[in-house]
Amino acid sequence: MRIFDNHAHANEATGLGAAEVAKRFKRAGGTGIIFVSLLTWSIGGVPGDRSWVEKLYEHTVKNSEAARAQGLISGAVVGVHPAECVKLRESGWGEDEVEDFMRWTADLAARYVAEGRAVGFGEYGRPHWDAGPDVAALCDRVLEYVLARARDVGAVVHLHLERRGEETVRSVAEIARRANARPGAVVMHHAEPRAAPLAVELGLVPSVPIGRRGEFEEALRLEPIYVVESDYIDDNARPGAVIPPWSLANKIRRAVERGLASESYFEQIYINTETLYRALLHSST
Repeated sequence: MRIFDNHAHANEATGLGAAEVAKRFKRAGGTGIIFVSLLTWSIGGVPGDRSWVEKLYEHTVKNSEAARAQGLISGAVVGVHPAECVKLRESGWGEDEVEDFMRWTADLAARYVAEGRAVGFGEYGRPHWDAGPDVAALCDRVLEYVLARARDVGAVVHLHLERRGEETVRSVAEIARRANARPGAVVMHHAEPRAAPLAVELGLVPSVPIGRRGEFEEALRLEPIYVVESDYIDDNARPGAVIPPWSLANKIRRAVERGLASESYFEQIYINTETLYRALLHSST
């Protein structure tokens, strides 16, 4: 059975690091994994510092390279988290300054994709907490630019968002429409199963977190229209915050053993991932 973790992080400074994460995932039956950029300050960086963004992207690329060295299919998704917008506004940056900086991070991500070093942008989007209407509007402007740049280079985009069901889905779909984003290339990271059918209907890709209590079981009642993720953060200071990729693989296998879903159900979820990352999964060995 082929199993792909659509969204994970690795950080050797705080946890196991990508090589060990990949090794454990492969041992549990994992096939592929997407490593996504952490927060700049997660690797010791300074918010708003362009040189640290470059280091962050390099770190993400190296994580995917480490996974491939362990025999997994892997790609890097590079970008700057919306929490950076919040930090910069709180530190006194003006809205235009923050927007210009975030646009630059998207332009840099586009270069990584164009050079074949990354498969997508992320995670961009909006804070999942209430940071105020001005920050939300700023993040939406950034998001529209990000989606347009991703369209230009044929990249997937992973979005960090609040979880307000269909309201969130419709909001993102409208921004994607304005940006003329490619249907099937905009991933709703940490998607709610209840909102997955509408997301698919509107051309978005729901990525369901396997470890969130009750949501995996809820997702299994749907048709296999989504992809799955661990959202592993690889931080020893936060054990159990999210499940690791190998637990994702184990939960999927147990679901089959318990008759909650068939192997063909999860094969379709893997095929959804193949569709999402066409070049990556059809060229990797």
